[in-house]
Amino acid sequence: MTNFPEESTARDLWKVCNAYGTVVDVFIPFKRSKAGAFVRFIKVINLERLVANLCTIWIGRYHLHANYVRFERPQKPNSSMPRGPNTSIPKGTNMENSKSSFVSVLKDGNQSHVFPESSKPSLVLDESCIKEYDFGMSLMGKAKDVSAIPNLPFILSKEGFQNVKLSYLGGMWVLFELDSLASKEKFLNHTGVGSWFTNIIQATSSFLNDERIVWVSIEGLPIKAWTPNTFRKIASLWA
Repeated sequence: MTNFPEESTARDLWKVCNAYGTVVDVFIPFKRSKAGAFVRFIKVINLERLVANLCTIWIGRYHLHANYVRFERPQKPNSSMPRGPNTSIPKGTNMENSKSSFVSVLKDGNQSHVFPESSKPSLVLDESCIKEYDFGMSLMGKAKDVSAIPNLPFILSKEGFQNVKLSYLGGMWVLFELDSLASKEKFLNHTGVGSWFTNIIQATSSFLNDERIVWVSIEGLPIKAWTPNTFRKIASLWA
């Protein structure tokens, strides 16, 4: 990525680029050069379309330019290594350092690396990990300011809502659980409460967060599986 404001941070580029794909890494060298910044995507279906979309981004008066990365990972050789009691790893192959970071791949683009196939552990969730939530008397709100989220109990109490259970959903989103449908309707139409949020909607189990402050992504885990048993099982794979 080139032609962006000098004061731009990695977070700024992450935010604008993430609208067109799944960004996993942004690197801006301390010493700026014509190379600009590097943005890494995953799950790219059409690379040419992605680059074309990135070239439509403007940051202030700056029109971003996007190009394919010059260095790519070497393809795996067609011939596989023979298996048997005498199979050995060629000298000079450093298996411990084979998991190169995004930055090191850029620096060492012309060097050959051996990338061992990673075996990811599989995890099956049983019925103890599933919980059916009733969102009939629940709402979700997107706060205008992240600093207001810790103060929401006090803010809502001042607005006349003392019996609201709050749950943080990540990013700028908060879940409100009210004690009656009448309270829910009053909450939804309250001007004072609404002034603290850009959006207040009906809570749903299909909710997907579109904001990231600190977000550890676990793919394939629906909201009804957000239980202590689920997170303990997932954490045990790496603990």
